Amino acid sequence: MDSAVSERTLADHQRVFDRIWRQYPDRQNRSSSSWWWFILFPEGEDGYGPQQLMFSIAARAGDRIRVNGIPMTGFDLDRDTSAGVDTFNAISVGWYGDDETVHEGLVNQPATATLSRDGSIEAWTETNDGRRGSEIRAATDRPLGLEATFVGDNGRADFEAWGDLENSVDSPVQAIDDWSTDLVAWRRMQFEGEFDLPSGTERLSGLCYFQRVCLNVPLFPWKWVWAFFPDGTAFSAFVPFLGPQLLRRGYRFFDSTRLERLTVPIRQSGLWESATGDRIVEFDSATIEPVFSGGDHPDFEVSVSDGAGNRVAFDAASYGHARNYIDRPLLGGALDSHWSYNEYLFRTTNLRGRIDGDPITTATTGQGFGTLEYACGLGL
Repeated sequence: MDSAVSERTLADHQRVFDRIWRQYPDRQNRSSSSWWWFILFPEGEDGYGPQQLMFSIAARAGDRIRVNGIPMTGFDLDRDTSAGVDTFNAISVGWYGDDETVHEGLVNQPATATLSRDGSIEAWTETNDGRRGSEIRAATDRPLGLEATFVGDNGRADFEAWGDLENSVDSPVQAIDDWSTDLVAWRRMQFEGEFDLPSGTERLSGLCYFQRVCLNVPLFPWKWVWAFFPDGTAFSAFVPFLGPQLLRRGYRFFDSTRLERLTVPIRQSGLWESATGDRIVEFDSATIEPVFSGGDHPDFEVSVSDGAGNRVAFDAASYGHARNYIDRPLLGGALDSHWSYNEYLFRTTNLRGRIDGDPITTATTGQGFGTLEYACGLGL
């Protein structure tokens, strides 16, 4: 479906923006989790890649959980938030990758988080090597924007992110609001900042994606793609699914490609968002299938289409991998629930398609770079 993007006022944007600083404890249950996260795509010679960075603050219900192997306590469902301040346990995570390698554990720090309706979430702790953790806050010098600081044992990030606020592509939107999910997405933001990386200190700028999502259901398997092209055009596809991957533990795959692809999609959706943001093409058919060719990580075949002749397909050629995972003891520790999501850095190859009658190829769009999530397991 091809749809015009409606304009909204600053007050409309503000109402959605204010939801970033809430996680609605009255809706939460023992399966709930909350996430505030950025994917950063620094501008390079060929587009918005191959460098990528991810930073997140994540929280999960549970008396005892392990995040990336680190023991911590989940958030208390009975905590008091009547004063407009929500205090809970969380973990700050960050990684950095390029076409050479991915540095996981740039940041990997549990702390007590404070979420304030005044416009901030911070999760800091004092260590022998200084303060570690993170903070995301409302920008002070723009109508709407975000400022973020993440500090870990192996790196640091200080950056600002903002959108043009002209349409639903470069503004915060309430993407989902139902009994199971409350999702605020800011799909195309500009960012700029200073990053202390394993390779040294860099001043980086480019495009990024921000999301605050509160899930009130068990963490489940999904496949999700987000990619940018050099002019700022964005592509997305999302396929939550059921399959034998529900029982997967650790980073592994089935020996049979056919078995790996033996999944039942719960839903299928996709987006092609123009660089100017004035139109969005929505797809109701999407597939994301792993391809194994003997490398360290799979590639993926990605395809979306609608009923009006719009379609996009490409191969997501992986050049890096990062993994985050959550374990939670069950039945007094007799069993563990396990959920993990693999993040693959990729470049688009074999791009083909048609949008509003215009051909989509690498010659027309330039080189695309993106992130692909392949989540497996079941976080009970």
